[in-house]
Amino acid sequence: RLPIPMVEEHCIPVDAGAVQLVIESRRLTTAIVEETYQGAVSAEIGFDDQGATLHVLGTDDGLEHLRFDCFEQEPHYHYIDHAAGGNTVVRIDELAVGDPIEFSLACVEQHLPDMLGNCGAPALADEVKGRMPEVAAAMPKVRQLMAQAQQPA
Repeated sequence: RLPIPMVEEHCIPVDAGAVQLVIESRRLTTAIVEETYQGAVSAEIGFDDQGATLHVLGTDDGLEHLRFDCFEQEPHYHYIDHAAGGNTVVRIDELAVGDPIEFSLACVEQHLPDMLGNCGAPALADEVKGRMPEVAAAMPKVRQLMAQAQQPA
């Protein structure tokens, strides 16, 4: 299943050349999951988690290709492959990498083209590779917004 859509009114976009980096203060509950997937997914253990989310969208296609959910209890990220209809979720191991926000920002700053390639978006990955200075220029604003989004409402 593709990830639960972002809540537009909770999002702040930052232009980064070939990609748009969208920051969202996000809350995810069992009720939201059940409503989104119309009961097709059931969790034996209920959950209620929140935190800053960083969505990586292609500027030209408007599709979300990567998502970093820096949640308080279960931080993770998504590789979203639209062509294959895939959504691979990877848990962020805080013991190994430290702060989920800093880990996520480092992924964008240092590994974005490779990660986009892993999402089945090789053309976007190549374009981003040539335009990393634009991504780097956007990162101070993204870092500030992620810190704000992590704070409980």
